[in-house]
Amino acid sequence: FNSFGRVLMMATTSPRFVTNRMCPFAQKVWIALEVTGVDYEFKEISLYGSNGKPDWFWDLNPEGTVPVLESAKGVYADSEDILDKIPEIIEDGGAKLLPGSSNIDKDVTAWRKEINQMLPIGKNAVLGGSKKSLMKKLEELDALAKGPYLCGDDVTLADCAAFPFLWRLNTEFDLRTCPNIQKWLKYCESNNIAFRTTIQSSWWWWW
Repeated sequence: FNSFGRVLMMATTSPRFVTNRMCPFAQKVWIALEVTGVDYEFKEISLYGSNGKPDWFWDLNPEGTVPVLESAKGVYADSEDILDKIPEIIEDGGAKLLPGSSNIDKDVTAWRKEINQMLPIGKNAVLGGSKKSLMKKLEELDALAKGPYLCGDDVTLADCAAFPFLWRLNTEFDLRTCPNIQKWLKYCESNNIAFRTTIQSSWWWWW
């Protein structure tokens, strides 16, 4: 990072979350930050058009992608990497997202892997491809949902990673053949403001 980026990091007392509200990859980190309860600065940038990404953002993340999380410990880009590091970056509250046992840890890892594998299938279905493959995958995921959260009684990184994508698919396709996923979505919206905060009336898909 250039000197501007280094000074910016040094001057940051609370984490700064650089994002766009409509991006699902950014939303999953947004949910995780809200769950921790940490005080953080929310900085939204435009991604396209004449008011697109500002120069300082390119200095911060040459890849040009959101989200980016700045903290006293460094600058982190890529939503999956940020989720992995949040318990370490956010000293006060980050532990809320740590699994309570090795079995839950395995479930969280499995869910995050399954969601990432589902994304290209979902993209194909939304763009006019076969919905059969998507529904088959979602019904497999539905059987894994333990309730009330995906891995049990407590919110985990699995919920943060899955919610923006499954919420979009339910909005688009009405996943009535996936009752556990629908029940989980409703529970997250109704019982946890961290999820409800990130829901937008206008939103993007993941491509």
